[in-house]
Amino acid sequence: MIRLYGTSLVVTEAVSREIYSKANKPERLRTPENRIMCLSARKVADKLDAGDIRVLPLVESPSVRDKHDIVMQQLRDLDASRRATHGSVDDEDYAHKHAGEADSIVAAIRTIALNKTTVFLTNDGGASLVAQRHGVASRHVGHLLAELGCAGSSLTPEELYEQFTQMTGHFATVPNTARPPGPDFFICSRADGACEACDARTQAQ
Repeated sequence: MIRLYGTSLVVTEAVSREIYSKANKPERLRTPENRIMCLSARKVADKLDAGDIRVLPLVESPSVRDKHDIVMQQLRDLDASRRATHGSVDDEDYAHKHAGEADSIVAAIRTIALNKTTVFLTNDGGASLVAQRHGVASRHVGHLLAELGCAGSSLTPEELYEQFTQMTGHFATVPNTARPPGPDFFICSRADGACEACDARTQAQ
């Protein structure tokens, strides 16, 4: 992904804090369920430390704070609706839940206001819906793996689908309605210099 996106790949400070929090989780607090997530976070943290991924500060201003409050409330409303439907789940730190998504959406809104293009990467279905309400395009990790295949990766569609399944098996889950149905999702259909899926992803960047 670094090769594909280079310096255009950024995270907000809230996301950066979440990554480091998971990467630096003490061994005694690691479980079979969160161990893979912690190890993955460590790899991303190393990219942050090396400057391969930039951290984008969120501008402090009344308008930004107001927009952030709106986005955060929308995320929490969707979360509450989901809890009401599927049952309550205790959170480790509800006060900071959705902070990364809210910061990222607001940063994307500001980028679009400056007549620039951006795409919000999230596997959270609720965050995708909120982003869409504000005119922000979003994609999940399956789309990124598909782009990797289209960029000439040596991985086959079957291998990319397996990678997606492994990545989202224990954390970073993608809603069932948005999950790739099978390996065909990762096949690049480019012919005569055109690929509808590839071109759509490029235009969204």
